[in-house]
Amino acid sequence: MKWIWQQPDWPDFRYDNSALNDRELEFRLNSERLAGRFDALPMASQEDATIDLMLSEAIKTSAIEGEDLDRESVRSSLLSLIASDTLPDNSDQKAAGAASLLVDVRKNWQASLTHDLLGKWQSMAVPEQRYTPILRGAYRNDPSPMQIVSGPYGREKVHYEAPPAIRVPDEMARFLDWYNQTRPSNRDKEIPGIARSGIAHLWFEVVHPFDDGNGRVGRAIADHALSQSLGYPSTACLATAIEGDKKTYYLQLEKASRGSMDVNAWLDYFADMVIKAQEIAREEVDFLLAKTRFYEAYGDQLNDRQARMVSRVFAEGRKGFEGGITTKKYEAITKCPNRTASRDLSDLVAKGAIIPLPGGGRTTRYKLNVAEPVGFGLGKK
Repeated sequence: MKWIWQQPDWPDFRYDNSALNDRELEFRLNSERLAGRFDALPMASQEDATIDLMLSEAIKTSAIEGEDLDRESVRSSLLSLIASDTLPDNSDQKAAGAASLLVDVRKNWQASLTHDLLGKWQSMAVPEQRYTPILRGAYRNDPSPMQIVSGPYGREKVHYEAPPAIRVPDEMARFLDWYNQTRPSNRDKEIPGIARSGIAHLWFEVVHPFDDGNGRVGRAIADHALSQSLGYPSTACLATAIEGDKKTYYLQLEKASRGSMDVNAWLDYFADMVIKAQEIAREEVDFLLAKTRFYEAYGDQLNDRQARMVSRVFAEGRKGFEGGITTKKYEAITKCPNRTASRDLSDLVAKGAIIPLPGGGRTTRYKLNVAEPVGFGLGKK
């Protein structure tokens, strides 16, 4: 079986655009509603939401490649870059690079893609390391095959082989010409947002132009395309959605990289990931909105211990405080005796700030009285 780039009709991708119409409409409506949710947040909370969404993306796009980043280092880099366009002193290189990539893609969403811009993004995705032959900021030039391989030595399985390095400059020139010609401002050649984003990501991954960082740059390109289709930076958490089932992501990429130029199956998968990415972003914004409203209602009624406990619960994020709030947990968080913890929790119940969870057994468990998140109100595929 041939790789897709070996087909005589490469790169004339074929797909049924009408199959994406419903999800293209859903994507645009979700984007409008998500923007409305952002507008409902106070300005400080809007900034928090943006940081949290970018933080998740930075960590997850690296996790897809099997690389763990320090959460607080990434957050510190994001805050510094957004506030002053500079990185903090002595910042962790990998965390700083991941944050820089996310911020730069967001800043340059209107720009045309160029060889230099992609080289810049790859340099951010792959920080400089001593004693390594990996090229940074330039396309690969090693004449040996660029392969994606798994399995033990001697029994390797080749999942994919990219075009030879000698072909990469021409392949990338053709890709960039297509990408810039099909942007929304060019009405004659415009391609709907999800299809353009999905094809751009697949095409880039097929060429695999860099020694390293192709996955992270490829997902940045997908985000760039979605932003251009909307006319403002996308808040969809694409890498976060993909990382939730990265095995399927790699399987779909591998399938699309073999055989014919028909990419309907790939775009069907990719469209679902885009919608899922918006749901994740919606949940994050709803969480921050609920947090804001909770503090508006009860913030000035909390004593220091209660405030410490509430802050700890909210620190768990949109997934919530596992197991609920109990007297024992309250004691541990606030360092107070059992009688004080019981009195503080009873006070919070009386004020309506916390409510008992059902089925608590012998130990009463509570949760913060925040509004339950609601969906976009759109049907699923």
